[in-house]
Order: sequence, then C-alpha cells, then structure tokens
Amino acid sequence: MKIKLFILCLCVTLLSFSVAAADRLVVACWNVENLFDTEDDPLNKGDDGYTPRGWMRWTEARYELKLQHLADVIAQMRPDILGLTEIENRGALEDLIRTLKKRHGYEMPYILHRDGDEKRGIDVAIISKHEAVATNWIQSATGQREVLAGDFVIGGRALTVLVNHWKSQLGKKDESDEMRRNEALTVRAYLDQRLTIDPAAAIMVAGDFNDMPESPILVEAAGFVLDELLVRGDPNGKLLYNLTGTLAEGQRGSYYYAPKQQWNTLDAIIVSRSMLTEVKPHASWGVIFDSYEIFKSEAQLDKEGHPLPFRRVRNKTVGDVYFTGYSDHFPVRVTLYAR
Repeated sequence: MKIKLFILCLCVTLLSFSVAAADRLVVACWNVENLFDTEDDPLNKGDDGYTPRGWMRWTEARYELKLQHLADVIAQMRPDILGLTEIENRGALEDLIRTLKKRHGYEMPYILHRDGDEKRGIDVAIISKHEAVATNWIQSATGQREVLAGDFVIGGRALTVLVNHWKSQLGKKDESDEMRRNEALTVRAYLDQRLTIDPAAAIMVAGDFNDMPESPILVEAAGFVLDELLVRGDPNGKLLYNLTGTLAEGQRGSYYYAPKQQWNTLDAIIVSRSMLTEVKPHASWGVIFDSYEIFKSEAQLDKEGHPLPFRRVRNKTVGDVYFTGYSDHFPVRVTLYAR
C-alpha cells in the first residue's frame, strides 16, 4: 500500500513539474566570440587565423576546450531557445550541440543557421529544444551580418525571436554609426510589418547591438526603449521594451572594453509591448521581469570580474598570452511565462 501511495505521489509530482515546465520558457542570447572550427575554408578568408597555423594557433585541442567551456555555461543557463552570434558554420553548431549533450546530457537538437556573406565569415544562429515553424533572414546591406527571425509555436503559443549582431564600432565612427542605423531601420521595418498584422504578437529582439541601450540608434531608429512606462503608454503599440531597463545601472555591463577601462551594455533582449504584464492586447507569452539578467558564472570571470575571453593576445611586456576562457561577452537570459 505504501509503495502504491509513493508511486502515485511521484506521478503527481512529475506531472506537476511537466505542467510547470511547459508554462515557462527560458530564452537567452550569447556572443560566443569567434566559434570557428579548425578547418581552412578556401571560400572564407576570414577563417584563416583560426587554423592550426593561423594567428590563433587554432588546434583541435583548443577548439574542443572552447566547445566544452561554452557547453558548461549553456548547461548552467538551461535555455529552451538560445540565440548565438559569431558562429562560423553549421558544423560548429553541431559540435557545440554534441558537446552539450555529451558533457551535461542537455539536448538542444534544432538548428537555425545559414552561411552569410559577412567578410569575417561569422553568422548568427539559434539552437533550440523546439523546432521552428518558419525562418526569415533580414539584411540591411550586402556584406552585413543578417538578422535571423525564428518563429516558434510552443504549447500552442506563438513566439518570434530575432537574433542580431550589428556592425561594430571599429573604423570611422560616422561610417559605423550609419551602418548600425541602417540595420536598426531594417529591423524596425520588419517589426512594424509584423505588429501591424498582429499587435499582440510575442516578439523578442536579442543579440549584440554594438551600441549602448540609450543611443539614438537603438532608441529612435529601432524604437527600443528603456522606459517601461513610455512603452506601456505608446498609443501606436509599436515601441519595444529593452529589458536592460529592469537592471540597475551598475549591473548592465555585458562587455568590458579594456583600452578605455569601460563597461558597455552591447548585449540585450528587447520585447514587444504585448509581452508586458497587464497590457492589452496581450501576447500568449509574458516576461517575468526579475528573471532578466546578464548571466555570469564564477568561471567566466577574470580576477577583476571581467569576461574571460578565449583568444591569443599580443603582449609587448611578456610576449604573446593565450587566454583559454569562454567569451569576451556575457550572455543575457530571461524567463517567459505562458498566459
């Protein structure tokens, strides 16, 4: 009798857990800093440094260690949908998924990716526990990194995730600003189209925007706003809320720029107005506000608390140094609830 009662209680507990899990969805995004395989792709000059004889001395052992480190962090975050930037190719994603399953038993079998025409040969991608029902690719100009829009239906509830990696600030400021502005306007046009069709659409815009969240490019061109009340009061329902606004200013740094000894908030997740609580029309997925974070595990930090990268660095004093960390960016993560 006691055994039967125990089994009954266990079944009820497992059923309750599965229902609770189905009501929650973790979405994360991470610039993983040049996840290249070791093979030289003759069609991609951008990977020349990431070969055994290239500048990075990118051996199989270093590549496997990089995969292991990334998998360790992903397993701690436990995302259902993970946007990734700075990926060389689908093979690197397959290797990451293999490593994640082998080291942690954590499965994310679905891949959204295609090779773009960016000169460094790095792409955006999504790996996921759930299969996408549609995929769109958005590009502001030839040679620029594409934006990936993945559409999912999970538990009968629709969700769209856009993964971005906008132009860096290297080079002439006016030129890089203009490129990012064009990327912002391109994404904005896509969002306007989607939100006009369905004002209650659950849309998340995530990635490395290579600009601060208060910049005119993000706020004015893209319509990504840090002020929640402003988004709630938007009569057109087109402004999106940058979840960076949920964090105290001292907790917003996702990337540390060493030459200026300066923290930057380059990475973020932005959500459509309908995903906020007590907003009508409301989306079928809502945001748990206090779950949004710049994810930092102890192992990812250097002695000063900065992101520990994985790369070779030229040092005039002691000679070349090889850091075998994780990435020069911290990932961002948020939990959604079904409604």
